[in-house]
Amino acid sequence: MSDTNETQTRAQSPAARPGKAPTTLRQKIFDGIGWLAFALLVPPALSMLGLPKLQELVSGELGAWGSPFALVMYFYALLFLRVFFGTDQRYFPVILGYLVSFLCFSNSLDIGVMAWFREALHKVPALSYDAISFAAGVIAVFLGNALSRARKAGAVVDLIVLVLLPAVGLFVAGLYLPPLLGM
Repeated sequence: MSDTNETQTRAQSPAARPGKAPTTLRQKIFDGIGWLAFALLVPPALSMLGLPKLQELVSGELGAWGSPFALVMYFYALLFLRVFFGTDQRYFPVILGYLVSFLCFSNSLDIGVMAWFREALHKVPALSYDAISFAAGVIAVFLGNALSRARKAGAVVDLIVLVLLPAVGLFVAGLYLPPLLGM
């Protein structure tokens, strides 16, 4: 009789549920830090939308340390902390999401090393909208983090969701959104 109760108790505990990883306080804290990292993207995003006051304030107070590129690098640093100390199950989708998002951010921000990439993409009219590229970068990070918890998803799913989907979405959004938004 006690074996049955013990089995039922173990089956109901969070550690015994398939697909759910047990979370510790450390993991919850670093997951929270990862979500707070997205606040660093607010000044560059608002600046791209025609509201540059917050970015000017941050840049004025911190100088080069507050540039949009620096804020994106801080964003990645905090997200890497989340990856290594948080609740991620798989690292491939996270790294792939970061790579795709960095390419999108490189298309939307002035990153010296990636100037050749930005110039090449801005020759294609549908890819020349900074705000849309920036949003695609943020979405790629979200998708990478979401897929990192999907234990059963494979590399093919990761590539489709994190490379093909944002690329097609970015191109289609670049074609249809600017006229609708008056860009």
